[in-house]
Amino acid sequence: MLFISAFLFAISTNLDSLIVGLSYGFKKISISFHKNMIISIIALIGTGISIYLGKAIIYFIPDNLPKILGALILIIIGLYPIIKPLIYKVKNANIYSNPEKYDEDKSGFLDTKESIFLGLALTANNFAFGIGIGLVGMNALIILILTFGFSLGFLHIGQLAGKKYSLKRLEKYAGIISGVIIILLGIYEIIA
Repeated sequence: MLFISAFLFAISTNLDSLIVGLSYGFKKISISFHKNMIISIIALIGTGISIYLGKAIIYFIPDNLPKILGALILIIIGLYPIIKPLIYKVKNANIYSNPEKYDEDKSGFLDTKESIFLGLALTANNFAFGIGIGLVGMNALIILILTFGFSLGFLHIGQLAGKKYSLKRLEKYAGIISGVIIILLGIYEIIA
């Protein structure tokens, strides 16, 4: 079950990469393999830092509390993308609807600097997830390997699909799907 939890976590936290890939493909902005690697490495490093930060916090709180606290963090974070559409009636500009803001020079290709900014934006979305995972004590190495792989793959697959299909429906439901997976992981960590 440990691998399944890590697998679901990696998929859920990288749905952002899939949607961003779709957005870039739809807007005809290319991300080369090299730039995809930069983005995925930044996601790997950011996720690693957040997981180990969560693991470090364990030493400062009572024995049973870290797992419960981590699970509650996951549940709360999972609720956000589900509740967000109800709270915000006006659609805000974001990384999905305006990917061209990361293509500052309007070249149609991401350069190294733009890739770093995009990688940091994607990583910031996952930072709290990583702390929660660190607190519940999941295997960091498995999660980091899967996170890197899904980030690399989802961004590429999303970009290819975005060139052919509209992303509006997936963009609308990806946050909800991700939220439900994270909530289920949090519940599992409480009852396991």
